Amino acid sequence: MSGGIIMGEKIIKAKDFMTKYVFSIPPDVTVHELVKLFVTHPVSAVPVVGDDNELLGIVSEGDLLYKKVKPKVPAYLDILGANIYYCGFGRYERSFRKLLATQVADLMTKDVRCVTPETDMETIMNLMIDEHLKTVPVVEKPNRLVGIITRHDILGAIAATELEEKMAENHKSTEE
Repeated sequence: MSGGIIMGEKIIKAKDFMTKYVFSIPPDVTVHELVKLFVTHPVSAVPVVGDDNELLGIVSEGDLLYKKVKPKVPAYLDILGANIYYCGFGRYERSFRKLLATQVADLMTKDVRCVTPETDMETIMNLMIDEHLKTVPVVEKPNRLVGIITRHDILGAIAATELEEKMAENHKSTEE
C-alpha cells in the first residue's frame, strides 16, 4: 500500500470523497444536447456510459472548445491582399448544424484514466497532476462507473482533513 494522505489513522480513499451521483450520458447524445447540459449544470466533464453504467469514455468542455471541435470559420478574410475581420457565420451555418448534430461517441475520449473506490488520495492527486486531469472517473469491475473525482472534491477532502485535525488538536488542548 502506498503512503497515502492520512486522516487521523485512516488513509483517505476515493470512496471517502468521490461524488457518487454523477451526470452521465449515453454515446448517442448530440453535441447540442451536451452543450445544454454543460450550460445548465456545474460540471466540466461528463462520463459516457453504456448498458449497466459501463464507462465507454468521457467528454469535457475542453474537448468541445479546444481539441475535438474546430469549426472552419475564418476570423479574417483575405480580400485583394488585405486581411479583413469577419464576424458573420451565415456561410458556415451548415458546418455548425453538422457539428451540433454530431454524437458524443464521435468526440469522447475513449482511453480514460480511471481509479477504483479503494485508490488512495495521494495516488489520485499524482495521476491528476501527472496527466493534467481535472476529472477522474471511479469504476468498479467490470468498468462500471460508481463515482467521479474532480479537483474540487480533492480540495474539499483536504480542507475537511485539516479542519478535523484542528478540531482534534483543540479538543486535546482543552482536556489538558
